[in-house]
Amino acid sequence: MDDWLIELAKGLGRLFLSPLFYWFFILTFLASAARIKKERTHFGSKIFDTFYEAKHTWFIALISGILLSVLAIGVGVLFSYPVILLLSFVTILFSITRKFSLLSSAYVFGFTYIMLLILPTYLADYIPDYWLEQLQQLDLVSFTTLLGLFLVIEAIIMMRIDQNNTLPELIKGKRGKWLGQHRIKKIAMIPLFTLIPDGTIVSFADWWPVFHVNGESYGLMLFPVIIGFEHVIRGSLPIKAIRSLSHWILILGLVTIGISIAGYYLPLLTLVSVAIAIIGREFISYRFRLKDQLKKPFFSPESAGVLVLGVIPGTPAESIDLLVGERIMKVNGKPVSSEDEFYQALQANSAYCKLDIRDVRGELRFAQRALYQGEHHELGILFAKEHYLKKEKKSKKID
Repeated sequence: MDDWLIELAKGLGRLFLSPLFYWFFILTFLASAARIKKERTHFGSKIFDTFYEAKHTWFIALISGILLSVLAIGVGVLFSYPVILLLSFVTILFSITRKFSLLSSAYVFGFTYIMLLILPTYLADYIPDYWLEQLQQLDLVSFTTLLGLFLVIEAIIMMRIDQNNTLPELIKGKRGKWLGQHRIKKIAMIPLFTLIPDGTIVSFADWWPVFHVNGESYGLMLFPVIIGFEHVIRGSLPIKAIRSLSHWILILGLVTIGISIAGYYLPLLTLVSVAIAIIGREFISYRFRLKDQLKKPFFSPESAGVLVLGVIPGTPAESIDLLVGERIMKVNGKPVSSEDEFYQALQANSAYCKLDIRDVRGELRFAQRALYQGEHHELGILFAKEHYLKKEKKSKKID
């Protein structure tokens, strides 16, 4: 028992030796900085805080990390240092552009698996024998099963995204008008305890660990697995699109797990599971983009009411539970059909506002609230507005 406690403490300390631990915070900060710059350009102010890309992921990351760690240690999953370094290298390489599109475990674990097959064959002369042996002795069934499990976690994180948690943006349409779109972009760090060669823990059963590497004593390492996703939604209500997307990713993860486990009886199936994960994840993304592009832009100006593109956290709009995709029909009893009309009606009463709102189901509801000095003067509502276009034209005239 003392050996386990000692290795547990060492494993926690090894977390801070992993480059991925620091890369997670650097990457998230850089992505946040780029987003905030875009928000200021499009809407004149910051909408979400720094590190928002990682918000609402910590609870799922912690719970899933604990469960996966118990499973990994109980089964005896062993990652050698070369495998950990290779996985870290692929993760950093796939996210160096600050985009999270390739941070799905289907890509990170999938291409790491492919490199594990290629390196011993084509680069054996350039790899130390000790490292080469450890790369070849990785238990591929455990590795690909983890791939599928992280796909399931990716889907769960996506399911937990609320209606106001996606990132609003402005784009210029084909006719030169500014339209709204939403970006779902999340990143999570899953703390995974895994066995490593060399340590004070000895095997307590013939089957544990699943695969022996260079001896029969092992240590623990808390390895930070980074997963993420990024998709753009233009043709539908973001929350509906997210639910559909997460559903297909969950199915893909479960199928990958099933085929991978069958690899215990037929090793070739581990390769099949990786192929299905990579091709399946790419097909899901491609099909999602194609269907979205074929639809009419959801956040486009219409004659009746003004459509809510976004809600700034901590503003009056959030306190009255205004949601993305709802349409404001009247302000203080006056019908509105543009952003200018909205603010003119709002200024008619500086101390109070009443909104007639048509929700996403088409039902009418009412919201009212007193306005106080120092609060956001525009209620904190973002529209697919024409003001950005006007500012651009003015700047061109000045130039």
